[in-house]
Amino acid sequence: MKYLVTGANGYIGRNVVNSLVSRGQKVVIATRSKMSRDDGVEVFEGDVLVPNPDIFEETGRPDVLIHLAWEDGFIHSSPKHLENLPAHITFLQNMLAGGLRHVVGTGTSHEIGFHIGPIVEGTPTFPQHAYGIAKNHLRLVQELLCKEYTAVNQWVRCFYIVGDDANNNSIFKKLLQAEADGKAEFPLNSGELLFDFIDVAELGEMIADVAAQDQITGTINCCSGEPVTLKTMVLRFIESHNLKIKPTWGAFPMRAYDSRAIWGDATKIHAIRQAKGEAR
Repeated sequence: MKYLVTGANGYIGRNVVNSLVSRGQKVVIATRSKMSRDDGVEVFEGDVLVPNPDIFEETGRPDVLIHLAWEDGFIHSSPKHLENLPAHITFLQNMLAGGLRHVVGTGTSHEIGFHIGPIVEGTPTFPQHAYGIAKNHLRLVQELLCKEYTAVNQWVRCFYIVGDDANNNSIFKKLLQAEADGKAEFPLNSGELLFDFIDVAELGEMIADVAAQDQITGTINCCSGEPVTLKTMVLRFIESHNLKIKPTWGAFPMRAYDSRAIWGDATKIHAIRQAKGEAR
């Protein structure tokens, strides 16, 4: 199997590529900058969001596309989300028209919008900001195009990602920066919100597991399935990193679009990983 990974140099992408390489898979990464690798990974130098009807051939006729490329993913209100959406759609159309028959798209729990409780595949979506709206729209278009071209359609829905703190934009990175700046306190909201946290290295393994099979399709939550309060995660982080900084709870209000308790139903990802274990 040959995998084309877009966004391979990004926060999630590096971990997906590492997982695929560790399994001995053929991997092609798409990058806009010149680079070389010594781990057997092929490099396609070019911007996949520039319309190109020959993109499938030029990227080596991959068996599976893992489409992670996305600009300003940490900035929910960025205009880039909606501005770039047509280019993502054209890229998928050109890949499928060229012969691609397996697409793994990358989504987010922000597609859902305000929600309390577990998210399942059929949970209604009502996104509250540009990032969620754009991702939700691409999810629907990908499903439609995959039906048209009789291709495997998988949409991995990611939740609250932690780990590799120097390269993310979470409060955990900001905690480290505040500590480095010598600040004594770090202002937060109440910390009582319940989220589904997943380590980025584990997420990379999950996405590789999804892409390696075609029996379980559709929207697949890549998550822990366990809600944990933000306060619990922050206190664990401070302890594990031996930080001196003290959180100031209740200093900020919740964002208007934040759900008070939201987590993923992990049934499908558990089934995929169980089948993987049984196949060994």
